[in-house]
Amino acid sequence: MFKYSFLIVLIAFLLINFNGQENQIVGGRIKKERSEVFFGEYDSFTGRYSRNITLKKGVTYAFTLSKNTKSGDLSLYVEDPKQTRFFEMTNNSLYLTPEKTKRYRINFIGSEHKGSFQLHWKSSVQRDNETSV
Repeated sequence: MFKYSFLIVLIAFLLINFNGQENQIVGGRIKKERSEVFFGEYDSFTGRYSRNITLKKGVTYAFTLSKNTKSGDLSLYVEDPKQTRFFEMTNNSLYLTPEKTKRYRINFIGSEHKGSFQLHWKSSVQRDNETSV
């Protein structure tokens, strides 16, 4: 009986702690606050944190990234369902107009990053530095 109880606890532990993310977050967390906001604050983040978002065809979205870096590095990129990377966020803002309505994956990449960030996006009017995908 003890063997089965131990096995059930072990499986539960693995399911809770290994949710498909390839990362280590120490002293904080990353979460989706609202449907169009991601927030992270931690002592250290190393690895990749990914979540899906749905973007609609023909709608222009304004993405804004605010980050506070005490040490390390944080970057992000977005990929389509075929895992084709179609933009990396190198500036604090980006305008994007999808050519198709579908789910895209936002990937945050941390390399011993200490600090915090907030990514916010909303539908917006078209801008000169807009990217169509």
